[in-house]
Amino acid sequence: MDQTDDSIIKTAGSITKEEYLANVEYNIMQNTLVLESSHPFPGYHGSNLPENPVPNSIYLVTARRYDGEELLRKGKKVKGLFPEESDISYGEVSFRGNEYQFIRARGLDCFGCIPRLQEALMKEGIEFMKRKKFTGDALIKLQKFFPLEKIDDNIYRGLDEPRMHYFEIPYRPDWQFFKKITFFIRSNIESYTFDAALGSLYLRQIADMVRIYGEGLTLEQMQFIRKKYLYELAHPDHLQ
Repeated sequence: MDQTDDSIIKTAGSITKEEYLANVEYNIMQNTLVLESSHPFPGYHGSNLPENPVPNSIYLVTARRYDGEELLRKGKKVKGLFPEESDISYGEVSFRGNEYQFIRARGLDCFGCIPRLQEALMKEGIEFMKRKKFTGDALIKLQKFFPLEKIDDNIYRGLDEPRMHYFEIPYRPDWQFFKKITFFIRSNIESYTFDAALGSLYLRQIADMVRIYGEGLTLEQMQFIRKKYLYELAHPDHLQ
């Protein structure tokens, strides 16, 4: 963890989220499995989500499992070929009882960049899974680097994406219970909308988090959302 002052934190961690993934059929290397999330924040229904003339979140599925540090190093090596704001990370996706490792790319400025990225990674020794039909909701666990600003006790905002907020929770619930809590809270808040995911960040020790995505959320609203999650997590029988 890199901490330059009391409010700025740069650390590693993971995000677990559910997204609808589908095959990318064109502008990829032949007979490789590349997936796209056409709606990366499914719980958010605001009007500020971007159109999709360029790739959003692209997942390059690997033929085998690689060491995570190895993937990060290779991703860093090829990143210089693409826009400065692009981001290359890695993770795993669970789909219909199977698990796959992927390299994720965000911030590419054209679909034609995808085969260039694949070729660059192949030169670094990465092999990609052959194409197979892959369409539906999948559980994604993304390993990445987080530059954050602490804005309140246990509440953080993304420095690279201010629509992202994070807050600490006392324990990590299973995904289905978390989905149930999120649906209940969203259904009972009419004034604003948000998408939620689970996270883990390495602070002074590992911390379980909720990641909230929403436009223009204030600190007071984030405090309110966190209070709702803390209550539901402390009363697991409430939603049974």
